[in-house]
Amino acid sequence: MCTAISLTNQISGGKSYSPFDLKTYKLKSTQWNRLREDFPVTKKYSYLANAAISPIPSQVEYAVSEFYKENKFYGGTRWQKWIDNIEEARKIYAAFIGARLEEIAFTHSTSEGMNIIAHLLAHRGHAISNDLEFPSSNLPWINKGADMTIVQSRNGTVPIERVRKAIERKTRTIITSHVQYSTGFKQDLEALSDICNEKNLYLVVNATQSIGALKFDVRKFGVDFTVGNGHKWLLSSFGIGTLYIQSKLLEKESELNPPFFSQFGQENKEHFDNMKIRMSKNASKFEISSPHFPNIIALKAAVRYISKIGIFRIEERIRYLTQYLIERLAELKIQILSPLANLHRSAIIVFKSRSPEHLVGYLAKRQIIVSARGGGVRVSPHFYNNEGDIDRLILAMKTYHA
Repeated sequence: MCTAISLTNQISGGKSYSPFDLKTYKLKSTQWNRLREDFPVTKKYSYLANAAISPIPSQVEYAVSEFYKENKFYGGTRWQKWIDNIEEARKIYAAFIGARLEEIAFTHSTSEGMNIIAHLLAHRGHAISNDLEFPSSNLPWINKGADMTIVQSRNGTVPIERVRKAIERKTRTIITSHVQYSTGFKQDLEALSDICNEKNLYLVVNATQSIGALKFDVRKFGVDFTVGNGHKWLLSSFGIGTLYIQSKLLEKESELNPPFFSQFGQENKEHFDNMKIRMSKNASKFEISSPHFPNIIALKAAVRYISKIGIFRIEERIRYLTQYLIERLAELKIQILSPLANLHRSAIIVFKSRSPEHLVGYLAKRQIIVSARGGGVRVSPHFYNNEGDIDRLILAMKTYHA
C-alpha cells in the first residue's frame, strides 16, 4: 500500500519509480487540448471516471448518426454496406490488439464474451482466478460449476507467486484482468503467460480496463482468450464487446463449439437451410443474432480515432496525468492505494477516503466525476483530460477536508 510521500524517492515493489519531468512534458499539452475539443463533456465536467463510462468523441457520434440516417432514408438497402463495415471494423480492431482477422468475434459485452469462454473451458479442469476481479470475470465460471481457486490479493495486487502456488495437477485455466478495476493493479501478463506455457494452461484475460488506455498486444502478452467492451477506455458505445480466441485453438474446431448457434454465425451468412449446420471456422461463429450494426460502427470509429492519435502517445499522456494527480494528492498528504511500481501501474489511481461514496457525491455536485471503488476514490483520466481537471479536483478536495 503506497503512502503520499515524495515520488522521486518512492520505492514500490522493490523497484525505483521514475516519474515524468512534469515541467518538460507540459510543453506538449497544447496538442492534447486541441483533441479535448472533440469531447463536449469537458465544457461542463471535469470527467475523471473513464474506468466506469467514457464519453464518446464527436467523431463516434457522427459515425453512428450516419448509420441511423441511412437506415431512416434507405431501409435495408444498405445491408451489404453495413456488412462490409463489420468486416472493416474487425480488421481495424484485430490490428489494434495485434490479432489476426479470424481471431476476433463481436459480442454485446464483456460478460457475454466471458460466458462463452466459460462454456468452452469450465468443464476441462481446475481454474484459478482472484478476489479482485469484477464479477463478469468469475460469475460465468461459477455458474458453470467450475472447480475454482480464488487467489487472495495482497495490498491491492495479485502476486504471481500466489497464482503459481495455486496451480494443481488438474489446473487447466488461469483467469485474470490485465488491469484490476478496483485498485488499478496491472498484471504482468508476459510472466503469467510463461507459467501457462510451462504448465500447458489456458490464459484468459479480461482487458476491459486496459484496451484503449494502454498498449495491449495479444501476441506479445501470449494470451489465449481475451474479452473487452467498448464503453470504457475505447470511447465507444454500450452494447459492444469483443472476443479474441487464438487461431491455434480455433483450428481444433470440434473442441470449441459455440454455446448457441445462429444464422449469422455460419460460414455462409446467406445460408438459410434449417437442416444443415455450416458454422464459420473462425471466431465469427460465436457471433449471435442479427449484427448490432450501430455499436460495431461506433467501435470502428473509436478505434480508428484512437489509432490516429497513437496508443503509445495515449499511454504516455495518461501516465503524465496520473503522475500529476499523484503529486497533487501528495500535497494534501492523501494515501494512495493503487500500486505505483512501473510494472504494475495503470491508468487508474485509487486514493483513501474516510467516506468514498460521500466524497464522490460531494464532487459530483461540483461537476467533478469520479467513482467509489476498492475502498477509496477511483480517478481514471483519459488523454482528453488536462491539468485543469485535476486542479479542480484538488481544489474541491481542499474544501471538503477543510
